[in-house]
Amino acid sequence: MIKPDEIPQFTGNLFQLELDHAALKKDAGNVRDTGSDVHSQFQGLSAFYQAPEAEQLFATTKPVKDRADEFATGLETVSSALSSYATEIRPLVSKLAELKSKAQTFVNSVKDDDDWEYDGDKVDEHNQLRDEITATVAAFWAAERTCHNKITAIWHGTQMVAGDGSDRKDQYGFNAEDLKNA
Repeated sequence: MIKPDEIPQFTGNLFQLELDHAALKKDAGNVRDTGSDVHSQFQGLSAFYQAPEAEQLFATTKPVKDRADEFATGLETVSSALSSYATEIRPLVSKLAELKSKAQTFVNSVKDDDDWEYDGDKVDEHNQLRDEITATVAAFWAAERTCHNKITAIWHGTQMVAGDGSDRKDQYGFNAEDLKNA
């Protein structure tokens, strides 16, 4: 029997997530610009400084520019991953809430019917609802894995995969088909 209270619900704030990913993108631009400005402004001193080590000295800010650019690229990757995640889960968040409501309605409709499992229509309704819940939860897990993997790929971190029942540490969630066949 479906247990409505066990249907996971999104507890985050999609509106805030969208604000945050936009802010990260803006921050990335600011970091990149600051690194570039440090380098170019320091290079401006070359007209006034003449010494044997001048070339070496003026090369010292190139790594600042390069690292700022690299860090900004990472922030842009995080921003993009969060943006895609928000877009992907928005309909799933609504669907999970709707499915929880439908599940509660179904449970209420059979709570006093000890023989509902022998009614083909009710069994079909239950199974269809169960399959929709399974598919939606699995899609949500897939969206979470995708976002996680895009972000952790920046520093070659762990890439999560759908669970297969083994003891692997890189598993998160399951595929819908695996859940359906469990």
